[in-house]
Amino acid sequence: MIKFCLILSSLYDFSVDFVIYQLEELGVEYFRLNKENLSDYRININPVSKTLSIKGLGVEKVIRNISSIWYRQPVFLRNTPAKQLSLEEQLSRSQWSAFLRGLMVFNDALWMNWPASTYSAESKPYQLMIASRVGFSIPETQIGNDHIILSSINGDVIVKSVDTVLLRDGRDCLFTYTSNINKNEIADENVRFAPITVQKNISPKIDIRVTVVGNKIFAVKILSNGQGINKDWRLLKKNELEYIDIELPKKIKKYCLDLLKELGLIYGAIDLIQSNNKYYFIEINPTGEWGWLSNKERLIEKDIAEVLSS
Repeated sequence: MIKFCLILSSLYDFSVDFVIYQLEELGVEYFRLNKENLSDYRININPVSKTLSIKGLGVEKVIRNISSIWYRQPVFLRNTPAKQLSLEEQLSRSQWSAFLRGLMVFNDALWMNWPASTYSAESKPYQLMIASRVGFSIPETQIGNDHIILSSINGDVIVKSVDTVLLRDGRDCLFTYTSNINKNEIADENVRFAPITVQKNISPKIDIRVTVVGNKIFAVKILSNGQGINKDWRLLKKNELEYIDIELPKKIKKYCLDLLKELGLIYGAIDLIQSNNKYYFIEINPTGEWGWLSNKERLIEKDIAEVLSS
């Protein structure tokens, strides 16, 4: 039987194109459903017969045998629009989001990743707990809005959001980064309105991105001018960054694979820090970006396609 992969994505997710090329090479049929076009189709799920019908934009399909689903774009509300949403748009977003979760009726398909696992794994406190349980070292961490407890961590600290922050201010969209701060800044008036994450600042450090696809691990250290980056590396320009392939210790590899297993994930982008020959877990993103790491020696898209076609 020919394999069929349903891809839930975005028009602007260009990394998906790399995987689609690999799926075509493998002879896998697929359909890419972009969240921006959902209302341009007429789409129905029959939850009993487990069929998906799609009509529109030159397509008319009734899909009965989905072998894999790539749940690439599970979240709507983080994508802040340039204008205030109308009531109709708010309703549309909430109901389409629920509709996509409803595709869990195709529970015989291989999911990358299962929606319930994706949502639980996106919880930073939960993933830190699981990472500690599988053996990872975790920087001392406090999460909340009690400035006394937050400032109780010994030594220098970093501050970041509890979840991804994307805010609209007029025509501008604002994004937050991890910041090194003085603990005296953790005052009640600065934190009481919203919880934050405070962690012990690990320094010196080398940032490591570990991309896990099934049982395959791609690990790179992120440098600038051959050195570790003291601040959030995402603040640097792309041409200032170097991605160097590394071989992780067997123990750390095992922790990475065990973490995904415990979280119920097939794919995950893990951020680690190496400091003084010790590895610390920072976070995992179950739908994290990987296209920026892809090259001829690091064909992440090939492994993603092979898992989706398995």
